[in-house]
Amino acid sequence: MASGKSSVGPLLADRLGYRFVDLDWLVEARTGRTVPALFAEGEGVFRAAEAEALRETTAGEGLVVATGGGTLVEPANLVVARMAGPVVWLQASVPMVVRRVGRARGRPMLADATGRPLRGYALEGRVRSLLAAREPFYAQADLVVDADGTADMVARDVAEGLAGWRRA
Repeated sequence: MASGKSSVGPLLADRLGYRFVDLDWLVEARTGRTVPALFAEGEGVFRAAEAEALRETTAGEGLVVATGGGTLVEPANLVVARMAGPVVWLQASVPMVVRRVGRARGRPMLADATGRPLRGYALEGRVRSLLAAREPFYAQADLVVDADGTADMVARDVAEGLAGWRRA
């Protein structure tokens, strides 16, 4: 969630000579609906489309895939992702996530009941809560990289970490 996946991913893919796929974009392309529109039908509708898109991407090779912040909270999705290759957690601090999302629209998990973006303490509280709930899943990543730096710095750190990667 606002860890920089969509910014770091293309830079990392370029460094590795891979293609970049943003899972949210793929879901939107496959369903013909935006992420907020899918969430409006229920989070389960979005998560099912997301899981299908993830399975589709893992069938390919030479890809850097940016998953949504909640994708790997579903245990089956984590298994699918880990079978395809290394899973990287771009670990951003709460203040950095809050700064990055700002007043951005299109983030249903960071909106109030009317769909308006949360702000101030409400936003910070929601970010803290979501990150705390997701951390046990994120912690299963093969590589954890501090994502509070610039996209270029984070992409470099991920590439360096992956250079020596071997799953135990």
